[in-house]
Amino acid sequence: MPFPDLPPERIPGSPGHLNDHQLIDQALDYIQQSGYRDDPNFPPLPDVPVLGQSGHVTAHDRILAILEYVKGNPSGAFVWATVSNTPTGTYKGSDGHTYAYYLFESDGTLTVTTAGLLEVLLVSGGGGQRDGTVGGAGGYIVTGLHPFAAGAQSVTIGSAGPKSASYSGTTGGRTSVGAVTTGATGIGLGTAATSGDWRAPYTSTITGSPVKVSGRPKNGAQYGGGAEEGNGQPAQPGVAIVKTRLN
Repeated sequence: MPFPDLPPERIPGSPGHLNDHQLIDQALDYIQQSGYRDDPNFPPLPDVPVLGQSGHVTAHDRILAILEYVKGNPSGAFVWATVSNTPTGTYKGSDGHTYAYYLFESDGTLTVTTAGLLEVLLVSGGGGQRDGTVGGAGGYIVTGLHPFAAGAQSVTIGSAGPKSASYSGTTGGRTSVGAVTTGATGIGLGTAATSGDWRAPYTSTITGSPVKVSGRPKNGAQYGGGAEEGNGQPAQPGVAIVKTRLN
């Protein structure tokens, strides 16, 4: 969509002054939708009052407030990034917007075509069983919105920690997308400290449906679950899920 036409210079009170306000409102709406559509602090757009009414001054005040906000808050901080990969799936959120998500179960590349924000769910590989009896903890988790530059973003999926006969056990591998990573050493073995819980999975709705990660496989973990005790299930590899908004 091209930037709307700007109004010509006119003397207030001239016949075209009201039309000028309509053109200004269209331009401000374009600015909001293109650069600030996810910014909850963006000032309210002005109404188009009848020339001479009391609301006319309010409209001018709102125009000034928007221009001051744009000057002090350059666009880009609240813009969703665009991605050229084929989405794993799409869904319509409760806010009425359509979202696309990209799920990686193995190493790959996420191609960001326009810089901006992406929501991520990154899960390290789960911890392997130690000493033949003690299970491992669930994998580290990273969530939330993160800025991404345009270009190819390398995706690495953390491997599951293997079973170990020693008391120290094994750690799962880290998961990363570009510079966003779950940590340099994967997870801590045999402890829930700074990693996923021993048993309770973390539930995310990044795909529009519940996804359970970390914790333990027998409790519903789909990715990054720690190994079970004894002859239970082994640790699970991690996962990377990235989401953006399409409209």
